[in-house]
Amino acid sequence: MHLLLVLHLLIISTLAVISACPDGCRCSPFSVICSEITNFPAPLPSHVQNIYLQNCSIPSLKPEDMTSVALIKLLIKDTNLREVVSGTFDATTNLQTLQFSHTELQDLPDPVFQHLKNLQSLTLSYSQLTALRPNWTLHLQQLQLLDLSRNQLSSIPEDAFRPLTRLGYLSLSGNSFSQISAETFKGLSNLQVLRLNKNSLQQIPAGTFDDLHMLRELSLQDNQLTHLHHDLFSNNSKLQKLFLSNNRISVLPQGIFLHLPVLSRISLYENQLETLGPGQFGPMPLQDLWLYDNRLSRLEDDTFSNLTELRLLVLSRNRINYVSAGAFRGLTKLGEVSLHTNLLKSLQPATFQGLPNLVNISLEHNFIDSLPVGFLQGVSHLGQVDLHNNSFTSLTPQSLKALSVVDEVLLHQNPWRCDKDILPLRNWLVDNPSKANQSAVVCETPFLLNKEVIASLTGEDLALLSSTSEPPLTSTEKKSHPKTPSVKLTTSSLGLKPTPTTKRTEDINVEEEEVISKNTTVILIIIAIVCAVLISTVIISCACWKRNRSGNRNIRQRCRNSVL
Repeated sequence: MHLLLVLHLLIISTLAVISACPDGCRCSPFSVICSEITNFPAPLPSHVQNIYLQNCSIPSLKPEDMTSVALIKLLIKDTNLREVVSGTFDATTNLQTLQFSHTELQDLPDPVFQHLKNLQSLTLSYSQLTALRPNWTLHLQQLQLLDLSRNQLSSIPEDAFRPLTRLGYLSLSGNSFSQISAETFKGLSNLQVLRLNKNSLQQIPAGTFDDLHMLRELSLQDNQLTHLHHDLFSNNSKLQKLFLSNNRISVLPQGIFLHLPVLSRISLYENQLETLGPGQFGPMPLQDLWLYDNRLSRLEDDTFSNLTELRLLVLSRNRINYVSAGAFRGLTKLGEVSLHTNLLKSLQPATFQGLPNLVNISLEHNFIDSLPVGFLQGVSHLGQVDLHNNSFTSLTPQSLKALSVVDEVLLHQNPWRCDKDILPLRNWLVDNPSKANQSAVVCETPFLLNKEVIASLTGEDLALLSSTSEPPLTSTEKKSHPKTPSVKLTTSSLGLKPTPTTKRTEDINVEEEEVISKNTTVILIIIAIVCAVLISTVIISCACWKRNRSGNRNIRQRCRNSVL
């Protein structure tokens, strides 16, 4: 009986809430969800705790809109909100989450948040705020999350965050400030995530992060940083993620990463780094290291030796012309190394020695013309070695034997010279059809074999090439160097009657004239055939042109694209 009564009361209260739901909104016992409305929803149930407004047209927020003392969460998104009147939140003292995202706000009154002493999360993102007022945060001692990303803030007051001692997350990304004070983050000892990316920062003063003992993630990418102080991260021993990509850093100070023992992710790509040394990376559980699009020219011994957990090393699109034999020493867990699009002309023997877990090596788009003995010494098995678009003209049997531990070898787009030295590669391709795309590995020289598939070359092809490399003597050459024995001139040879020797000479001349006549006839026939082909081509082209002209426009455009 009592259960039925309780159920009945619940149904009545739910119906009462639904009946009191503002127009254009959906309501539940504690929440109001509205979209595409033009006024703040009213009347609101007195016990409503959550209000969600999205895609609305509400240009102003006023104190009379915020009358629910029970309100805990207010989210306004994708709305043309331009103004929040002073005193709007004076009655909502229990508010814990406030979000204005994708609005048209340019400023807020100084004391607008002064009564929100229970506020834990404040988001003012994707708007048009041009200034950050210190008074906004003066009374927000309970705040744990502050998101000011994607605004137009050109400066950050050094005391703006001083009261926020419980703050764990702070995002200032996507603004336009170019400098910060060393005092900006003082006292934020609980901060775990700090995002300063996508600004115009040119430098960060020493000591800026010294108070951030709990910091786990720091985003500094997409700025204009040119250098970093050697002690910048010395007090951030709990840092796990560090993003520095897309800046203008040319040199990393010695020991800058030595005090980051739990760092597992770092991005340094798209900078202007010219050198790396063994004293820059300390022992850390880093698994991926992205260094592409820099200006590195050399990799010296033990550069990465402290990164014993490294699985992926990306060094592509640099200017590397030398890799020492000990550059990858100590990387026993390395699975993939990428060196493509550099200036390498050769490799040192045993470059990849001591890398038992290596699976892929990318060396494409370089200028390598040979593989050293011991190229893959100590490597028991590889998935892929990419050597395409280099300067190989041939490969020795020793080099090909080293590649036997690889499942797939990419060899296309090399200037293969198909002479007797190509035989080891041809035989290897024939014996290992699954290791390379045979149809893509073709001759570049000589001209007679250009584009010929190397695996399909026969002994006759190479014999023909050998015979054409030293062409037979022409009739003119025979005339200059006759194979008849020399004849001494005597008084009888000067008589009117021809001697046997002079008769033989006349016969040779007659034969030469016949050969020349035959050659001329052959040349004329070839010219006639070529002319006929050209005339036929012109006629066919005209016919196609007329047919295409009468066709629809799409077909004509497709034909043009295929020709281009």
